[in-house]
Amino acid sequence: MNQSQLARPRWPLRLILVIVLALVGQRAQCSEPATDLFVESETFADKETWPITTTAGVDDLNNPAEKSDAAGAADKPDRPLGSAFFGGDRGPPVFGPPLITGNREAPKWPDISQPGPDMGDFPNSAFTLPKGRAYLEFSPATVLNSDRQSPATYDAPFLLRYGLTDDVEFRVFGNGLTVVEGSQGSTGFSPLNLDLKIHLWDDRKEWLIPAMSFEVYLLTEWGSSQFTGGWEPSINLNFDLPICERTNLEWTVGYSGVQQAFNIHTQERFVPRFGYLVPGIHRTVDRNFNQVSAQWAIEQEITKKLQLFIHGAHNGSVIQRYGSGQIVGVGGFWKFSDRLMGFGSLNTGLSPNLPTCAIQVGFAVAL
Repeated sequence: MNQSQLARPRWPLRLILVIVLALVGQRAQCSEPATDLFVESETFADKETWPITTTAGVDDLNNPAEKSDAAGAADKPDRPLGSAFFGGDRGPPVFGPPLITGNREAPKWPDISQPGPDMGDFPNSAFTLPKGRAYLEFSPATVLNSDRQSPATYDAPFLLRYGLTDDVEFRVFGNGLTVVEGSQGSTGFSPLNLDLKIHLWDDRKEWLIPAMSFEVYLLTEWGSSQFTGGWEPSINLNFDLPICERTNLEWTVGYSGVQQAFNIHTQERFVPRFGYLVPGIHRTVDRNFNQVSAQWAIEQEITKKLQLFIHGAHNGSVIQRYGSGQIVGVGGFWKFSDRLMGFGSLNTGLSPNLPTCAIQVGFAVAL
């Protein structure tokens, strides 16, 4: 690598800091009424309101007024974060079956807001698609500049999601068309990943209990040979915790299978971007290397159509195989209609083996 490739421009990080300061100003509006855009802000309310659940006894069925009061107290749509620990509203019991359950309305469709795209920010959400419904998420413009180990690259990641049940989602994703620049570059199709996500429970913010899902996926060898590094299984736990009606905290922790490589010139071990090894410079060390990964995002609803976020990742995100290290960024979602949503992000690596500028622009469609 020449000296120009090693230079790390600071403008992406400065721009990220400016947008973060703007989000901090928006945080003061946390107490305003929620809009109906994002699942993280309203799933708790929807799933507690329908079905209606109360801990009232059987005798209360003979007194509709008392039953109505009990149900209303038990199913208040939005409770303060952590209120159960500070003498506030505890909500209905965390454990145990409900005694009275009403009918629940079927979710409307198409609805690109619930559960919302998974590709926009680094972590995956805890929520799944309704049974029989599908999303297509695609980023035709994803560009990363060079870092210490990898030349500049272009890829077109995608994610296809299908609801097997209301709580189980089958997914296929990959980096799609992948172009590695430079004199020893290459063009091909990155291998597919087979993915299954299972929603376990909804959030109970008054008890500081986040919504949670379990995800397992397998990186296959079904792609161009220069981008394949073997069959690599990974597992994730995905969490969502609404801080208030407009702000949501989302994070993912995982144990990921990756390929580890060695640079014969610098004597460094690293995880190659998209699994690509530069001929004559990189050698494979371990095709079955495992590492802990983590991603996080703070999402702030600005209007009914616009949501902004800051996010970061340790050892890469689920869909984008950046490599090992830390990366942070800012971005947003824009809702065009009930069926179509756009997203984009600007990111910068904090580690020398990650790009200083990574740009992603894409969209999600409810099929």
